[in-house]
Parts: sequence; structure tokens; C-alpha cells
Amino acid sequence: MANGTPEPHRNGLRRVREDVHIHSDYGTLYRKLVDVSTHDEWLGPHFQDVTHDPDGGVTFRLELPTRTEGARLRRDPYEREAVAFVRDGAGALDSVVYAIHREGEREVHLTVEAAYHPAGGALGGLLEPLVHRPHRVQALRESLWNLKQLIERREE
Repeated sequence: MANGTPEPHRNGLRRVREDVHIHSDYGTLYRKLVDVSTHDEWLGPHFQDVTHDPDGGVTFRLELPTRTEGARLRRDPYEREAVAFVRDGAGALDSVVYAIHREGEREVHLTVEAAYHPAGGALGGLLEPLVHRPHRVQALRESLWNLKQLIERREE
């Protein structure tokens, strides 16, 4: 699969995936990902009204052309191999999973995969591959770049 290319997923879900290399140790990146109070520092501009709550949930709106998707995610306590957030209520976004791969003492490779329900109907079927998917990929790409910059600046 090419970066950003969606794949069919069970239950009608689609998914997009992006990745980035970060000059940091595993622990620093892991702590930043699980601390939802910091997500508003690095999520890209497609993510609006980012808030967190004491139980570890994060809420936001994903702004896409002709479509706004509200989401409330909570940390999946059963996931041990990655930092996973799953849907906690209604919304098109089903999950966001961050996988951290150690590549050296101060080098990590971060992969993020978002699973979502695409817009329905004939118009949604047309807009998803032409408009919505590219903006979803861009939202992930910008967020990962922001996270990389934030962590690497603090590591200096």
C-alpha cells in the first residue's frame, strides 16, 4: 500500500496511514502521545476545538471541505503494542493508532493509522476519493510534522 492510500476495512471502515522519523527516544514520544492534554499543541489545522478530559479522552472536529466530522476518542487500555485511541460515542472516526518503532537510541519511526466511516450516498462516494481522503492524509501529515518539530526542538 502506498502512503496515504486507503484500504477497505471491516464493517465499511476505510483507513489512511502516514509515518514520520523523529530524532528522539521512545519514552519521550510515548509520553507525548498518551498525554491528551498536549494534543492541541501538535494536531494540524484540520483539527479544530481540540479538548481533553480527565479520563484521558480527547474531542475535536476534523474540518474537511464540504464535511465536518466530530470525534471523541479514548485510549484503548487493552492495546499494548501501540498507542491506540478508539471511538467513544458517535462520529465518523473509529480509531487512531500510533505505532512507535525504535530505530536507534535516539531515533524512532512513528506510524499513524486512522480508521473512519466515509461519507455515504452518491455525493459522498464521489467526494471521498477526490476531496476528503486527500485532506485526511494532509491532516495526518501536518500533525505528524508538527509533533516531530515539537519533540525535536525540546530534545535540543
